[in-house]
Amino acid sequence: MPTVLVTGANRGLGFEHVKQYAEKGWNVIACARNPEKAEDLQALNKKYEEHFTIEQLEVIDHPRIEELAEKYKGTPIDILLNNAGTTGPMGVPGAMEYQKIDSMDYQIWRDILEVNLLSPFKIATAFKEHVSESEKKILVMMSSDLGSVEQNNFGGFYSYRASKSALNIIAKGMSVDWQDIIVIALAPGWCRTYLGGAEAEVDPAESVAEQQVMFESIKENDSGKFLDRFGNQVPW
Repeated sequence: MPTVLVTGANRGLGFEHVKQYAEKGWNVIACARNPEKAEDLQALNKKYEEHFTIEQLEVIDHPRIEELAEKYKGTPIDILLNNAGTTGPMGVPGAMEYQKIDSMDYQIWRDILEVNLLSPFKIATAFKEHVSESEKKILVMMSSDLGSVEQNNFGGFYSYRASKSALNIIAKGMSVDWQDIIVIALAPGWCRTYLGGAEAEVDPAESVAEQQVMFESIKENDSGKFLDRFGNQVPW
């Protein structure tokens, strides 16, 4: 069976991805910052232990990223989901308050960039060969519609928007430098997760199911694109 590695697997979209891939019989590598506190993730591990592995990973810990890359050297990873992300210490709507044009918290902005931008770059470069050695060869950078310049019609969210727009640039650049794998930036929709808030439009399980269908249909010429969960291009 194929192998998927997911960061931020303890909640939200990351948890749904490891859950649904485990149900399909995939080999799952679920990375989480505090696995011992992730009860739902531990329950999945117990249920699917033959093909489910939990790894501790704080995504800003670069030595740990390198350690895991070495541990899994020679293990093909069909889909690498750079999913872990943050809106800062709060989810929506609270996160909106400290990233307005007139109430910016610059330290939180730095923290958001560390998690949402530098970490995915580090993880992608550390695990690139693992993806290259697989059959599917897919690297997914979990972006957001809020990273689209064209769709920014209500302002705000400066820190988060900037991190995701820059992530899109990274994904595009990697698609140019790495011709042997498929690299996409993905907008999963506004989902009812901790980050997205209770007012969000899309159920996380529904979004993930649609994403996984899309992953099975993307082709080499999709590399470098910014796609939604249905495989449609999102305006840059």
